[in-house]
Amino acid sequence: MGASILENGIPSILPVNGHDRFNYSLKHFSSNIQIQAVIAFDQCLDADILKRAVRLSLDAEPVLGCRFIEDEKQPYWQLFEQPDEMQWFEFVIKDNKQEAVEQFLTGPFIGEGQQLNVRLIRTPAGDNLCVKICHACSDAGGLKEYLQLLAGIYSRLQKNPDYKPEPNIQGRRDQKHYFEALGIEEPLALFDPHAKVPPPTWAFPYHDLEYKEMRISIRHIRDEAFERIITFGKAHEVTINTIILTALYRSLFELIKPPVGEEMGIGVTVDLRQAFRDSPNQAICNLSITMETRIPRVDEESFSETLTRVSESVADLKNDRADLRGAVGIEVLSGIEYSQFIGIIQAVWQQMIATGKSDPTLSNMGVISPLQFGQFAANDAYLVTPKICAPGFLLAVSTYNKTLTLEVSYCEPAHRREEVEAFMDLMEKELRSL
Repeated sequence: MGASILENGIPSILPVNGHDRFNYSLKHFSSNIQIQAVIAFDQCLDADILKRAVRLSLDAEPVLGCRFIEDEKQPYWQLFEQPDEMQWFEFVIKDNKQEAVEQFLTGPFIGEGQQLNVRLIRTPAGDNLCVKICHACSDAGGLKEYLQLLAGIYSRLQKNPDYKPEPNIQGRRDQKHYFEALGIEEPLALFDPHAKVPPPTWAFPYHDLEYKEMRISIRHIRDEAFERIITFGKAHEVTINTIILTALYRSLFELIKPPVGEEMGIGVTVDLRQAFRDSPNQAICNLSITMETRIPRVDEESFSETLTRVSESVADLKNDRADLRGAVGIEVLSGIEYSQFIGIIQAVWQQMIATGKSDPTLSNMGVISPLQFGQFAANDAYLVTPKICAPGFLLAVSTYNKTLTLEVSYCEPAHRREEVEAFMDLMEKELRSL
């Protein structure tokens, strides 16, 4: 592959890292690899300025204007040759907000291979800005950064129609800053080829492997209920993530009723950016891994008692540097040929299908910083995870403006709506009971 440099200094080809590889590969097995955001305003944005802001954001973060090339030896990102002739933004006027938003969230990207789509949905109640980003180039942390980027470009264009952002061509998309923050010069030297990954222990109830229709289930916890969760966390000196993980275990124990005393696993995503928050040159990218918590089911147990056991499991993983082991594993995946890499992922997927087990995962995507588009502030915002096919199952959490949003993207008929909704009811009950 030969890279050229465009007039604006953006290279035509960008490297693909291990995170990109892994997330892109999921499109072949278990996911639509879309991470999305829904942002609500009481007022109306300027659709023309927003369209221009979306287009300029592709220059600001070049990977967003690329397509993933599945090269046999080493995949790479390649810029679209004529981005101005492609559709990145849509503006629609609808009467039914929920129906219009859901249509966007369950739909595909406009163009084949695109990493970004934005739709402004205008309803009688105000505007809803919906953003779709491909998980191959960005995780939820990257999407949150993109929302701030888009808001910033929009705001500047309002004051100066000729504004053009500086392309982020120096920003890193790999894990170098993470390893540097830990003082690690040779991460591959830490890889243990003999380390065993424990097999999945259970799965959210599913009934076949037909993935006909994507569904989304959402719960919002606001106001006093949200404040009670914050207060409970401070009183027990635990994070909100640990509280939600505890509620997740208790809800799944109630729904699935695994054998008492037998350890069950739940994956928890970790944002590696936490190790280097002050780094000035990290581009929009994938920079999160999953670590595996495990506790057994105990009958007749209070929330606080379960919380203690979950806290101990999380502490053990942190002491064992599970995040570092995950990051090192990503470095190893970066170095093998793509076809071999796909073979490894395929074998793992086939094993899950054969056993019918895939530990559920919690992805707390964190707090969305206040979003200000010109003079208008968003009054509500939440994130939506990729569709996960059975036996996989993913619960997402995001927070904005003192509102905690729980979300699950799934497929019918493999997962049944009534069981997903029953699970969400259990989650809401656990969290509101604090």
